[in-house]
Amino acid sequence: MSRITNDNPPKRGEQLTSTELNQVFTEVNDAFPLDGDNVRNEGIEQPSFNLSGTSGKSGIILIAADDNTDTGTTIVPANEATSTPYDPATVVHTWSTLITFNSNKIMRVYWQFENVVAGSGNAQPITADTNATAWVVWLEWQLSSGGSWEEVPNQSDFEDLIESPATNGAVTYRTYGSTIVNHVYIHEHSGSTDVDFPPDRTAYGCWWYKADQNYTIYGLRLKCRGLIQNFYADNPVSGDDTNAWELVDSLSSTHQITIGSSNIAYMVMEEK
Repeated sequence: MSRITNDNPPKRGEQLTSTELNQVFTEVNDAFPLDGDNVRNEGIEQPSFNLSGTSGKSGIILIAADDNTDTGTTIVPANEATSTPYDPATVVHTWSTLITFNSNKIMRVYWQFENVVAGSGNAQPITADTNATAWVVWLEWQLSSGGSWEEVPNQSDFEDLIESPATNGAVTYRTYGSTIVNHVYIHEHSGSTDVDFPPDRTAYGCWWYKADQNYTIYGLRLKCRGLIQNFYADNPVSGDDTNAWELVDSLSSTHQITIGSSNIAYMVMEEK
């Protein structure tokens, strides 16, 4: 372990100057530089990852990591279709990269994106009871060079048939690679109903997966669509009753989300 040596630390009762304070922080950084190696070692190999460990190490080793930033801007209009075929989802970030992801390895993908929504409180599907109206951004991968894109495991494109005859969307256990972005806030104020739309903000998401086979990944991307509303599927076409999201029809000329600068990062790890 590195030892921090302070040659002239500030003393109690003395006036603290910027020169003395900077010297202390410089000595700390000299002993433990905040570089890539130390961030990697201390951020991954922590005993908190393994509650039964006796060696002080987590047993998880970082194999590969990388990230990609897109500074472009994409406007995503709301879906207007009342049934299939729905208006297509919009790609908001594409990253062509080659990743080897073999069986039993662990992959973590993180993303973030700037966004701002626009809408009207008087336009469909907004009513006094629609606080859970939102947009969704989800992760997809490409498993062959120049091939098709598909949702990562445990992720839907929000067109699944949830209840017959025409309730499409995604059950919550198929949204593991999703970021849900709230579209509107509706609240009562002084006896009236107020509708507020959020300001510019940054949203975040993540997806973790332990490979069930060998994969070669040729790209990662984010797609976006909306509007969606939550509901309880008490008569699903398959499986047990469950919470779900429904893709609803809206006025695309009124409701939209603008996705700004975004970043995707991944880590591939293995257990040792």
